[in-house]
Amino acid sequence: MNTMTVVNELVVANVDDSITFYTSYFRFEVESAEGEPITWAQMKRGDVIFMLQDYDGAKKEINNYPEKTRSCNLLRFEYGNVDEIKTIYATLAQDNVELFMDYTETDYGKSEFGIYDPDKNMIIISAPTR
Repeated sequence: MNTMTVVNELVVANVDDSITFYTSYFRFEVESAEGEPITWAQMKRGDVIFMLQDYDGAKKEINNYPEKTRSCNLLRFEYGNVDEIKTIYATLAQDNVELFMDYTETDYGKSEFGIYDPDKNMIIISAPTR
């Protein structure tokens, strides 16, 4: 049987800053990293994996890599427990992390809110409403 895994890779301005953000707020761990300072990292939490790479490294690695502009990436972190996202929301609000969508209960049965990461990647944090 053939298997395939999709692993997102975010190109970021500073991998260390992004590592701090994702480990502090979302309990990801650094599975592996390269460079001094770090220029690439693989992050993991349970079965969820994604990579971080600095912009200069992406430009060297990929011919004709586009110039860095404002991000239009959208990630969605779906949790099974609404209390967990309420705790995350409170921590992010206390630290003045920029929101693009305030906490809301949707008409499709989710509680969710949206934030920007340090590179303005958009993240929707969501859980089923009780």
